Amino acid sequence: MYRRILSLALSLGGLGFIANQGWADEAATTTEESIRVKAQREMVYLLVDKSKLTADLMTMPEDNQQSEHLISFKIAIGKEEGDKQKMGDNRTPEGIYFSQRILNGRKLGKKYGPFAIPIDFPNPLDRFLGKTGYGIWLHGVEADRRIEAAKVTEGCVAFYNADIQSLTQWLVPDQSVVVIAKDGSQVNRPENVAKVRQLTQEWIDSWAKRDLDHYISLYHDSFTVDGKDKQAYYEYKKRVFGSYKNMEVAMNNIRVFTHDRYAVAVMNQDFNGDNRYRSYGRKILYWQLTGEDEWKLFHEEFDEKPLQFVDLSREKIAQIIKSSPSTKALQEHTESRL
Repeated sequence: MYRRILSLALSLGGLGFIANQGWADEAATTTEESIRVKAQREMVYLLVDKSKLTADLMTMPEDNQQSEHLISFKIAIGKEEGDKQKMGDNRTPEGIYFSQRILNGRKLGKKYGPFAIPIDFPNPLDRFLGKTGYGIWLHGVEADRRIEAAKVTEGCVAFYNADIQSLTQWLVPDQSVVVIAKDGSQVNRPENVAKVRQLTQEWIDSWAKRDLDHYISLYHDSFTVDGKDKQAYYEYKKRVFGSYKNMEVAMNNIRVFTHDRYAVAVMNQDFNGDNRYRSYGRKILYWQLTGEDEWKLFHEEFDEKPLQFVDLSREKIAQIIKSSPSTKALQEHTESRL
């Protein structure tokens, strides 16, 4: 089985891994055949499945094509079962998060291994629900055997040291999505992705058309921003919409991630008002599931750093599969269950 997995990975081919913003490895030497293959830039995200004790590196294309599984890592998680609720409960949180700045393990305790990648727990929905805690990281270990214990962390997600080092090449600081779920089958269900994508497009269209009534109807009754509740935000947007003679709103590179309770849409936003005010950067929309197939916009954020994608390298992926301790460990786990 191991040979079949490796053979499949190697057969994918592709260009060497290209450095991005100084955080990835330099481009690997390519073969004459791989040079003919155009590099594919794509969003890559990590799906942590607590029930399977695996973390899958996946692609998330913009269209409706199915995302592609790149590699699985074996992981260890929190000592206690369930979704994190409060500081010190030793549970691993469940939700949709963004990876943060990579931390060098030499400046941390030995138990974190060579690298740690924080996630933004608690996120806006976590805070609204009253969840507390901090310092939830993806990290290595002082010794790889700790991964075999499975449920040993204080809420973090731990990896074999070689695997966390590989992840530093794929997760873009402050940008990459990390989805943590009790059961991975809850994540990105096609009907949920389609519905949230539809609502996101309605939000974009109503803004561009200055259809304020429909625009505000998409927001949750508990929506707040900068101290404004939903009604105050309505009045604010009414003034903004009326302040421009010409207003252009464009969104691109839209990606939607869904969980069992909420969803996140992330995209690049380009706004131009009368050529006197222009903003370009990343927009994040948090959609909360409020009823059966009913989603409302709960929170939104904007920053001036547009989305950064990675150059997919089949050659690099094949190398990681070949060298990853998880490949053998997951193979042995599968065979032991047969």
